[in-house]
Amino acid sequence: MKCDVCNTRDAFIFQPHTGRKLCKQCFIDDIRLRVKNEAERQGVLSAKRVLLAVSGGKDSFTLADSLASIMDPKKLIAFNITEGITGYNRADQVLKLKKYLDDLGIELISTSFKEKLRYSLDEMVLSSNEKGLNISACTFCGGFRRKLINLEGLEVKADFVATGHNLDDEAQAILINILRGDTKRLIRLGDLPPKLSDRFVMRVKPLRKIYEWETTMYSLAMGFEFQDVECPYISLKPTMRAKIRDLLYLIEERKPGSLMRIVETFDEISDKIREGANLSELPRCKICGDPTSYGRDICKNCELLLKSGLLPSSSSTVS
Repeated sequence: MKCDVCNTRDAFIFQPHTGRKLCKQCFIDDIRLRVKNEAERQGVLSAKRVLLAVSGGKDSFTLADSLASIMDPKKLIAFNITEGITGYNRADQVLKLKKYLDDLGIELISTSFKEKLRYSLDEMVLSSNEKGLNISACTFCGGFRRKLINLEGLEVKADFVATGHNLDDEAQAILINILRGDTKRLIRLGDLPPKLSDRFVMRVKPLRKIYEWETTMYSLAMGFEFQDVECPYISLKPTMRAKIRDLLYLIEERKPGSLMRIVETFDEISDKIREGANLSELPRCKICGDPTSYGRDICKNCELLLKSGLLPSSSSTVS
């Protein structure tokens, strides 16, 4: 069975959302072209410095490799965080990631929750559970990862922070915020989100039009040794995202291309909404000084530490 694009090489994969059979090279070219189109739309290709948030998984390898193929790798700096999850964070995986990034000519900066926040994710969750709080590990992890990534972006003076969020992640985020009725957060999603604070480095998602299964196949096609173990906290305490993910996969299976249509339709709607939106600068947390959501004096991260007993209630405030 021949590739539908080149008509010469044998097919490597079937792409359900386009109905095409692609050989390995045409599939790789297709992914890189779609990443280039999205990166170009978001202004990434004209940046002087881009911080890549990498974990060592398939999305991270795909992000670094595809961007390095379309722009000067010297403009890219990778940033890896060890959260501190027993049986999940592996030092050997970070070494494999570093070796590949070195081969690409991309510097890797590594840190950990323990180093920067004084507590590992396991310690945060344990303290929270001891207080009888019903807070998922993902709530701690997501917020503090974003915090550390943004702080590193400011430190290295990056024009953008590029994350490995793929199409599946983006579609899930859209539906989650619709179900929560969080219109202000919805406005901050999309392909061209507004910058609401000078303390934020603009975040971009070059893989937001690439399916998760495609990042897996891209990584396999390129021979990457990526971490493929799912975080144990997802199965221990399924979040709304996990439930939405399963629902979306059922829809996608019955009607291929549904996730792509959700994201593309949302982009069209969000562009129109943002045109008429008058969003002021985000307030700053009275404890850590980071930007926080409208109507809040204390950011979610500091609130979590306070509730879990990991931050003294008498903590000094910033001016």
